[in-house]
Amino acid sequence: MEIVTFCSFKGGTAKTSSALHLGACLADKGKKVLLIDFDSQANLSIGLGLGPDQTATMASVLLEEKTIEQVIAKTERKTLDIIPSNAYLDGIERTPLLANDPYAHERLKRAISNLDYDIVFIDTPPSLGWLTQSAFFAATKSVICAIPEAFSVIALHRLKEFHESVQRYHPIELLGIIFSFWNERGAINHAFLDEIETCFPSMMFKAKVRRDVAISRAVLKGEPATRGRAFDDYCALTEEFLARLSQREGACV
Repeated sequence: MEIVTFCSFKGGTAKTSSALHLGACLADKGKKVLLIDFDSQANLSIGLGLGPDQTATMASVLLEEKTIEQVIAKTERKTLDIIPSNAYLDGIERTPLLANDPYAHERLKRAISNLDYDIVFIDTPPSLGWLTQSAFFAATKSVICAIPEAFSVIALHRLKEFHESVQRYHPIELLGIIFSFWNERGAINHAFLDEIETCFPSMMFKAKVRRDVAISRAVLKGEPATRGRAFDDYCALTEEFLARLSQREGACV
């Protein structure tokens, strides 16, 4: 089972949309996929038609109120499940149970370790706080999300430092960088690509996700998009994602 955390040090990088649509595309290919909404804003849950007021969430598992099997929700796709989020995740590390646990960062890892899925995606907040740290320590791989905007690219340097600091204590591999809101005719897009290449050599996925209103319309309906140019890009990205996973597995044999 591959556990992949989707991360960004800045909001608005299409991180949640990427986790949602890549997960849906993988499920359409027959992969058994679990999405974990580990952001108190619950955008991933909303994107699959679940409101932000769900009571059965990962917060209940971390607080030992429910088992992880009790908080897994089914979706319209047979092999795509989700663990929703709600506002109680925000600041959960300050609750007495977790604050007094020196190994609280490992609770997510232990909770999902025995699940039966091909791939687990963890959608994290746009920060490097406790939730993101826990997701990194639970994951085997990571995917970084960026957009052709200065602050997004600048934030990658901080994220690289964070990634390297986690690797000192936990073996996690960067699988690649997803570049969204792509416009081939953008005046300085390629300058941003050069900067990313300097920071993370050869890690950019070739398939870049173009801006597409169909994604926003699908979110409002509470379902992944099934057509449009961004959907086509996510399909191409899925093929690359699987190829990289296969290459990593082959390298470990």
